[in-house]
Amino acid sequence: MSISWELYLKIRQAIDFLRSMERDNPLNLGFSGGKDSVVILNLAERAGIKYNAIYANTTVDPPGTISFIKKNYSQVQIMHPERSFFKLIEGKGFPSRLRRFCCEELKERYGIGKRSIEGMRASESQNRKDYEPEQCDTRKWMKGAIHILPIIGWTEDDVWSYILYYDLPYSKYYDDPYNLNRHGCVGCPLCNCKQMQLEFKMFPRYAKCVIVAVERYMNTHPNGFLAQNFVDGYEAFYYYINEIPIAEFHELKKGLFSFNAKEIIQREILNQIE
Repeated sequence: MSISWELYLKIRQAIDFLRSMERDNPLNLGFSGGKDSVVILNLAERAGIKYNAIYANTTVDPPGTISFIKKNYSQVQIMHPERSFFKLIEGKGFPSRLRRFCCEELKERYGIGKRSIEGMRASESQNRKDYEPEQCDTRKWMKGAIHILPIIGWTEDDVWSYILYYDLPYSKYYDDPYNLNRHGCVGCPLCNCKQMQLEFKMFPRYAKCVIVAVERYMNTHPNGFLAQNFVDGYEAFYYYINEIPIAEFHELKKGLFSFNAKEIIQREILNQIE
């Protein structure tokens, strides 16, 4: 297999950029186990720079992710959280696009005040189209953290061409029978609801853990939004993964046809648990 001249130039630019970012202290490198992080890790290796690669165990990544990293990328340090994703839900309820406490506590805290190499790409999100390769984090609690983005201008085809050309090990979840287009936290609230549903169907044990966790939250927060609007964790979870207005949810329950969130979730998702 060969690579295009355009990709060759992108590779050279990425390596030169990483070398220009090197300082006395090693750079931080965020490794998720996904395809983009596989590429930036290899680029850092080929650039010959000093770095510390870290995998933040979110406790809700696809099963086998840690084993994959230990087998293929032993230079990556695995960091375990004080509280799992599910324990966070027990105390805080559901995360959301605007309330991303899970990212802050499980992943981003390892980059506070640091200069971190990350695998963000502009083509992944409209919000990233104006990102620079060296991006300053403006959030005060991140204490001046710098995001170093060597593949910000790469396409998905560029990433796969690089992986295949250099024969780099990558996660099985990109291939049959899974065919996931992303490798990250299962049911991430930054995804659309269809993607959330797909991932929870694929990994139903995580769905069950979320339901148990949110029910515990409802029991300890009886005056909160979830406890006031939903009978149990199944109803709250149904609402969460469908992103429907609360008024519409209540209309479903009052409709002519019977609506039982527990039956729907058990039939569509949890029936795959052995």
